This record gives sequence, C-alpha cells and structure tokens, in this order.
Amino acid sequence: MISKGWHILVNIISVVGVIGLLLAFPLLSRAVEVDSELMEHFKTNETGSYVIYFRAKASFAGAPNSSWKEQNEFINRALQDNANRSQARVVSYLFHHRVQYRSLWRDNTVIVEKSNKDVFEGLHSFNEIEAIRFYSSEPAAFSKTLPVGKTMSGEEGKP
Repeated sequence: MISKGWHILVNIISVVGVIGLLLAFPLLSRAVEVDSELMEHFKTNETGSYVIYFRAKASFAGAPNSSWKEQNEFINRALQDNANRSQARVVSYLFHHRVQYRSLWRDNTVIVEKSNKDVFEGLHSFNEIEAIRFYSSEPAAFSKTLPVGKTMSGEEGKP
C-alpha cells in the first residue's frame, strides 16, 4: 500500500509534468507566416485562394556523378519524394474538407483554389507549413506588354 505522502508527491510530479509539457509545446511549434493581405481578404470575404509553402527542403546528398539525365532523374525523384512526404497531412486535411488544390512538387507548394475561412485558419496549426500567401488566379494584364498595334490573339489591331 502506498503511503499518503507518496501519493501526494506523485500527484505533484504529474501536475508539474503536464504544466511543463504545456509550456514547452509552443516552443516546439513554429508559427506559420501568413500574408497580411490574405488576412485582410478573409475579413471581408467568405472564401479565398492562397499558396501554402512548406518548410521541408529536398536533400540532394548522394546524387550520382554521372550523366545529366541520371542527375535530372535523381533530382526530380528527390523533389517528388520531399513534396509527397511534407505535404501529406495538409493534402489529407484539404481533401477531407473537399477543398480544390494543386500540389506542386518542384517548389514544394500547394495552391488552394478556394477555401472558406475555417479551413484556412485550420491550416495555421500544421508545423510543416512555413507560410501561406495570397494567390490570385486572375490572368495578368498583358496589354501593357504587347507591341503597339497587336492584340492578345496576335492579330494586327485595327485603328
């Protein structure tokens, strides 16, 4: 039978341990950098589009010192494996919430076509995310870069 003193000591140690874990947890997690323009967007809009940037970087250690083709295949495989591994939980989260997205393995990013504010805010808890930035799917204005007299279809403009 455990004496009353030991029982109290075990309870105190348990409470201190739990408090220690709670205090240490924020130190272990890294804050997600969120674009201020995107935060402002969600204040006035129900949905938004954004790009998720991941912390993990591909390792190219052990790359073959051979032909360009073999090196290229190694690099592509390393980038794909890195993206698959680092994006897995976030992609699962987006899929579960029926959010349309595109995974880009070369840059280790995910483009979210449109999500609601709740899904957006839920992403802030994923440690693997480095940043979330505003994304506009609007086509860029090309008219400023076209030569005088040309239209966007490439035909001669009529004055």
